[in-house]
Amino acid sequence: MSALRSLLLLLLSLCPGPGPGLGSEAKVTRSCIETRQVLGARGYSLSLLPPALISGEHLRICPQEYTCCSSEIEQRLTWDTEATFRGLVEENGSFLVHTLASRHRKFDDNPGPGGRPGLYPGPGDRKRCGQRST
Repeated sequence: MSALRSLLLLLLSLCPGPGPGLGSEAKVTRSCIETRQVLGARGYSLSLLPPALISGEHLRICPQEYTCCSSEIEQRLTWDTEATFRGLVEENGSFLVHTLASRHRKFDDNPGPGGRPGLYPGPGDRKRCGQRST
């Protein structure tokens, strides 16, 4: 789960804050140095990153305001996030499948009354209401 959290934090670093408005002039002129450092350390090509904030109107996942996210980076981040998510689901799903299979085997290996597997006795082993066992 920490891998997914780190990808989300990475996406947040692409969000410089609100777009143009009162008091946001400094944010609009901010460069993408931090984002370039973070993504460069993760192995992304710096040529895919804009040197300064760009309009994100064309983006689907990254912020559609001023952002350091390009279409190419958005696509790469989407692929990486999907791969990480699938890996986590397969890892945790595998544990669940093995646990259920193990319990299923234990269930089948422990016969109930009458020598039949399972929790409930077979039809011939049921007692009528009020009948005492002998």
